[in-house]
Order: sequence, then structure tokens, then C-alpha cells
Amino acid sequence: MILLVISDLHIDTGGKLGTFGWKAKRFMEALDTVIEHYSIDKVVLNGDVFDLYKYSYSDIAGVNDKIISYFKKKGFVLIRGNHDLWASHSLDHYDITNSAGQVIHIEHGHKADFLNGTRLGRSFSLIMYAILKVLVRIRWVERVFFRAVNYFDDVNRIPRKYNTFKYLLYALKLLKKYDMVILGHTHKLESHKIYYLNQKKIYMNSGTCSLGRFQAVLVDTETLQHETIKMGRKTNIDSSTLPIFKPKM
Repeated sequence: MILLVISDLHIDTGGKLGTFGWKAKRFMEALDTVIEHYSIDKVVLNGDVFDLYKYSYSDIAGVNDKIISYFKKKGFVLIRGNHDLWASHSLDHYDITNSAGQVIHIEHGHKADFLNGTRLGRSFSLIMYAILKVLVRIRWVERVFFRAVNYFDDVNRIPRKYNTFKYLLYALKLLKKYDMVILGHTHKLESHKIYYLNQKKIYMNSGTCSLGRFQAVLVDTETLQHETIKMGRKTNIDSSTLPIFKPKM
């Protein structure tokens, strides 16, 4: 089975705090192009699909009914992230076992840190976003907010907020039990191979599809062969721009 994992879309209402950055039609067309190009069998939406810290699900659904219907129609697997922990019909994690008994474990990854992985931390985040929703009406606050968003999501740096090493350690603990672990949450596309008890293990991070970008992880679940997709905000997604991924027969 060819698996596609994307995460951290942060679908919003188009309000001032919104960071999805896609028109629904264009995003669905881009995703369909990827699915068709790689003959994808299953798509996993690995958390923070919706931004429920900033907006209610009903408000988001009212604006994005087409994209939500698209997800349901395609039968995508939806995993909870810290921003959409309350989303209905979602899972805490998703595991796939191949014919060799190897297990791929997929979860959002927010449990690795206090602010996002605990009830107290999430409550604090909700309060902060509630305050920000009021303050963002002030023009300079809005500019500072998006400057910070772009700073933390800069692909060329690793911010302290999402220290990659911390999440790698979290993945290493999971890899004692699983053969491949795929996280999201950090907005940083990653791929690491390690060995544990003479067995090759793989940790990947699916990056983000927010701010108009398209990042993803491709996996052949039978062989654990994998590849990453990394497209910028203005990249035209078609066969000529997508990386080569030819699973071994």
C-alpha cells in the first residue's frame, strides 16, 4: 500500500488569525494531483487539520464545507492534533502492520511537550488565543502575529519552540516498539534512519501544509521505502515538480 501523510493544515475561517493560506479548490486539486501521480492508496491527515484554538468547528465547516466533504468522500484517516483535539470522527493515532510484521505508527506528536500535550497547557493556549483574537483587531498586532508565524515556520531554522531534538527523543522511545514512526506538529519536514537492537528504524515528520505550502511523507507500507514532498507557496504542483518515488517490487 502506498501511503500519503500530511499534517498541520490549520484550516480556518479566513479570519485575521487564519494561517491555512489555501483556496479550498486549489488545495483539493493539488492533493488530487499527488494522489493520482503516486497512485496513493490511503491518505492520513496527521493532526491540526483544523484550527479549533482560534475558531469553532461550526464556523470553519460553514466556510469550508466543500473541503470537509472532500475529506469524507475520499475516506481519509483523520488523527487528532493539539489544535483539533475536539474534532469528531478522529483518532489518537493510526497503526499499519505489513506482511512482515513491521508496524508503522502515526500520531501528531504534541504529547512530547507540556504546552500542547497536557490539559493544563492546552487550557493556557486557549486563553492566549482568546486574548489574541481581540488584540489582532489592532493593525500592528496583526502584523506582529504574522511576522512571528513566518519566523517560526521558516524552513531554514529550528526555533526553540519546536526543538527538533526533543521530538526526535520522543520518536526514539516509540521506535523501541514500532519500526517506523511518523509525527507532525513541528512544521519541520524530517527523515531519519537509526538502528535499535540491529534493526533499522525510521522516524519521519510530515511537515506542514499551512501558509499555502505542501509538504508530505510518502511510504510504501510493505517495504518501508519512503520519500518526502516539499513544495513552496507558489509552486505549481504537477508531475514535473513532484519528486520521483518508485517503490521496489
